This record gives sequence, structure tokens and C-alpha cells, in this order.
Amino acid sequence: MNTNRNNEEQNRTGLITNKFIEIVSRFRSFTTDPIITSSKWFIYGLGIFTCALVAIILLSIAIFKIIDQSIPGGSWLTLFSLGLFSTALGILLLKKAKTDIH
Repeated sequence: MNTNRNNEEQNRTGLITNKFIEIVSRFRSFTTDPIITSSKWFIYGLGIFTCALVAIILLSIAIFKIIDQSIPGGSWLTLFSLGLFSTALGILLLKKAKTDIH
């Protein structure tokens, strides 16, 4: 008789434990899992952004060096060309920004 009672207690304890684990797992899937997934994608995006920024900087240095070597007349002409391009790009971006706001 005593062993029956111990088995019932163990079964009841096991059921309660399994139910608790199920509730905690469900709660975790609603709270922690989305946070982990979003932070993972944020870190991936930050890494991709950093790589792209470094690539753009190195590409612009390479373009500047190629233009500097190919155009006779020293570096001032290359710097003037780069300044003209940057100014035109800045004006274009400012015009686009003003039209998007208003």
C-alpha cells in the first residue's frame, strides 16, 4: 500500500514538473527567443555595415590614386576633381532630402 502511495506521489510530482517546464519553455519562446534572434541580426547588420564602409573607403582611396597617376599636372587637379564630385553629390543629396521632408 505504501509503494502505491509513493508511485502516485512520484507521478504527480513528475506531472507538475513537466507542466512547469512546459510553461517556462512557452514563456521563453515568447520573450527570450525573439530578443536573441533580433540581437543576432543586429550584430550581423553591424558587421556588414562595417565591412561595406571599409570597402567604400578603400575603393575611394584606390580611385583617387588611379586618377592621380593617370592625369598629368600633379595632385591639385585630382583634388579639384574629387572636390567637385563631392560637392555635386552633396548638393544632390540635400535637394533630395528637402523634397522628401516637404
